[in-house]
Amino acid sequence: MTRLLASLLLLAAGASAQPKRVLYFSHTAGFRHDSIANARELLRTLDPQRWQITASEDLALITASRLREFDAVFFFTSGELALSDAQKRDLLDYVRNGGGFGATHSASDTLYSWPEYGEMLGGYFDGHPWTQRVTLDVEEPDHTVMRGLPPSFSLVDEIYQHRAFDRARVRVLMTLDTRSVDLKANGVNRTDNDFALAWVRSYGRGRVFYTALGHFGSVFEDARVQRMLRQGLEWITGLSEADTAPRGTGPAPVIAAVAEAAQFNFAGAVSPGSLVTLFGTGLTSGSSVAAESDHIRLAGTSVLLNGVPLPLLYASPRQVNVRLPDTLPDAPELTVRAGIANSPALPLRVMPVTPGIFAVTFDRDTFTLWATGLGAVDENQRTRLLPRVTHNDVEVEVLYSGQAPGFPGLYQVNARRSNTGAVASRFGLEIGGVRTGILRP
Repeated sequence: MTRLLASLLLLAAGASAQPKRVLYFSHTAGFRHDSIANARELLRTLDPQRWQITASEDLALITASRLREFDAVFFFTSGELALSDAQKRDLLDYVRNGGGFGATHSASDTLYSWPEYGEMLGGYFDGHPWTQRVTLDVEEPDHTVMRGLPPSFSLVDEIYQHRAFDRARVRVLMTLDTRSVDLKANGVNRTDNDFALAWVRSYGRGRVFYTALGHFGSVFEDARVQRMLRQGLEWITGLSEADTAPRGTGPAPVIAAVAEAAQFNFAGAVSPGSLVTLFGTGLTSGSSVAAESDHIRLAGTSVLLNGVPLPLLYASPRQVNVRLPDTLPDAPELTVRAGIANSPALPLRVMPVTPGIFAVTFDRDTFTLWATGLGAVDENQRTRLLPRVTHNDVEVEVLYSGQAPGFPGLYQVNARRSNTGAVASRFGLEIGGVRTGILRP
């Protein structure tokens, strides 16, 4: 009995290890892309142990009986495919009943006369206003299909816009950074500046993944695109799980408060050149992202100061960290744009300084306070006002106060230790007559 059970377990393990079968379908009834071959070779080489790729352009494969041979279908098609009504029904039933459907680039430039296809895919091609180097925003970097991708990256491609596209029906994963293109170019049809370039959705029990990238063969040689396609293939073939619930369709974001980003002092007030934290609800559509460098958009969210986007360092549904410019406009106000929804504007009160201490580090006889909100600096990046610093309630000598090199918005204040004996206890800073809270490391 034990030997029989072991044999059954081995058989089950062997069955589960069988590669998933994928039909790469590239029938062309319109413009034919040279990159079809690049995509085919990429899919074949991603992981032959996990996926068995069958490449074909034979329309006869789109039938109920033949589709049952595959765990997923991946379209790189164009034009009005000559499918019968029965074949169209079979394809939709295949996906509705649990089949995977992946698609790239001109798969949205396909079957315009069959609205159910566009509804399943999530949208139809509506022109490509730009063919150039662009910046892409990964709107949901913690999603299964996008994990491991940077918050944004650039590449050269032909960029699609889509009609019959609705964020309420798909989960958007990647969008175009519109700062990298001319929105007044010929052929721009969307008025909401929402150019989604990758999404997922559920269709019945089926899984649908689409990316608009792929006009050039070089796109499929990009390691970031390869990662996205590999993880998309994993998901549509059932090797991973992912949420497909649409995002960004709920209440508009709301900014409840703003404060300096270190100790959260001076609610409602800001100073030029400082790091500030916005608190609120719906500030992103759901993701949380910390960036190693400034980004104008994180997790699909941007913060606008009187209409001008600001550099972001962190974004989550309830908190966003922002760097303010060295010069603030008259009557400044902040607005959060999450996806395509805008928050009500939040008026700001401007102060010359709004000091706050992030942390303290030590050297042999000195220490450094890392702070924000210390105000204007001179041509040597030193603060125009000299702060007073205390260590264990004793005022100490300040050796340097200015911008931390290479980190806009972050200040460093170097000072001598006091002779109180304790190395780390209480630290305070006052500048321009304004005090921070006491830092207790």
